[in-house]
Amino acid sequence: MKQRLNYKNIFFGVVVSCLFFVGCTDMKTSSEEPLVTWWKSFKKNFILPDGRVQRPEHDYDTVSEGQAYAMLFSVFMKDKETFTLLYDWTEKHLSRSDAYGDHLLAWHWKDGDVRDWMPASDADCDFAFALLLASLQWEEKVYREKAVQVIHDILKLETARGVDNRLFLLPGLWGNEKKGHLVQNPSYYSPAAFRMFYEITQDDQWLDLVKTTYWILNQSGVHMDNVSGCGLIPDWCIVDSRGNISTAEGRSNDYGWEAVRVPMRVGLDILWYKTADANTVVEKIYQVLQRSGADTGEIRAVYRYTGVPAVEYSSLPADAMACFMAQILNSAADKIRASLKNKLSEKSFILNYYGQSLAFFPLAHEAGILKRLRQSQ
Repeated sequence: MKQRLNYKNIFFGVVVSCLFFVGCTDMKTSSEEPLVTWWKSFKKNFILPDGRVQRPEHDYDTVSEGQAYAMLFSVFMKDKETFTLLYDWTEKHLSRSDAYGDHLLAWHWKDGDVRDWMPASDADCDFAFALLLASLQWEEKVYREKAVQVIHDILKLETARGVDNRLFLLPGLWGNEKKGHLVQNPSYYSPAAFRMFYEITQDDQWLDLVKTTYWILNQSGVHMDNVSGCGLIPDWCIVDSRGNISTAEGRSNDYGWEAVRVPMRVGLDILWYKTADANTVVEKIYQVLQRSGADTGEIRAVYRYTGVPAVEYSSLPADAMACFMAQILNSAADKIRASLKNKLSEKSFILNYYGQSLAFFPLAHEAGILKRLRQSQ
């Protein structure tokens, strides 16, 4: 059922933004309080009582990505009750097990039924990642077993060998084109998750995917078609049989709404595994954005592959990821932080599912809870 914006929603957004940033309030508070407030707001606005995550800006539909994100958040928040609701709804409504015999998720649900049974590999990886982390957080064997099933099917159905026998993550059950061309979404690669999948399965193919992560990020950031890049990653691209990077026809090649997630993906690899390659990727992206917003501190929502702003407006997802990069790189970035503070307090962004989802990461980093979970001895 559609929810309407009310004064409580606005209040939550304002409180989150103010408590998050040092100096914007004289109140003495622990670093965890802003995140707790944000989580209450997120659950109120996006997670329905039955465990479905709704997207208000998309006519209140549901995508597998949203379910997986919220499951990840609930693990880090140690909110088992919410995790259970999310997982149960996901399994009941999005699982392809009965219809297709695998453990992947249908990507799109709306108005009471699945609209598209095609899985999306990023959501499947996040789903397995959340399950694996939940198994560590609460020592639940059933979550581990389910994670292993999903992990197995991702490798079996959503990967393909390409140039130099390199293993690539496909967008779903598609993307393996004619003449050895592979459609790629670089923001789907999640190296920290891949490393944990290797640890749990001991399957070297996950380490192959870690290597591909940094190959595709490096290659796609420096040259695409006949255009030189500046380190920004395209939303989509094609890798041909010789390893050349080209634009994907009909899809964005900007650093936009898809690629904005790259810092979140590789950021966890920096925090958990101290990966030098990941640090290089983040530094290049951050430097371009800093140069662009040197005067005002404003990060644009979308950039051309060459680093030129593609739009005049900013966005909550872009600000959230810029702030997360600044935290990881230990950059002061006062203007960026102030911009994110303002976004979180704006009425128009309180029901922005995607932006609020990405805002979790700088908030969680500030609270010190983005720690790697390990198997208990």
